[in-house]
Amino acid sequence: MGAKLTVIENRCNDGIEIRVWVPPARPDKFQSIIRIEANGGWKEVNSKNFIHADATILNDEDEFVSSTLLMIYIDGVYRGYYFLPIHLVKYAKVICDINEDGLFAVQGIKPTFHFCRFKGCAFFPYLRANKKEMI
Repeated sequence: MGAKLTVIENRCNDGIEIRVWVPPARPDKFQSIIRIEANGGWKEVNSKNFIHADATILNDEDEFVSSTLLMIYIDGVYRGYYFLPIHLVKYAKVICDINEDGLFAVQGIKPTFHFCRFKGCAFFPYLRANKKEMI
């Protein structure tokens, strides 16, 4: 994984915590905690920071796969949502919000690239050297 930045935005009325948990550890032991303020608070996170050497396992194709979980807590209560580092690589922005039914919702926005085209054309004259100069 490369150095990929993802913005995590909190649109809830309560502050959220994203706790990084590595499965061989105890359930109450976390590698790190990311705290995001309420009502529009945001943090830029680098997915490369969540790959821990002790959290990698081999899959069937002999590739290393991280088993790190990023668990979402609101006011100290786990809401049943979690991220994997691969999710953070896929999305440019992750929005945590409460929907109209009062349920917690997580939405990922993929990056879009717009390549603008030149409206004009640059003229570069073809320069030729004289035959005498080439000899």
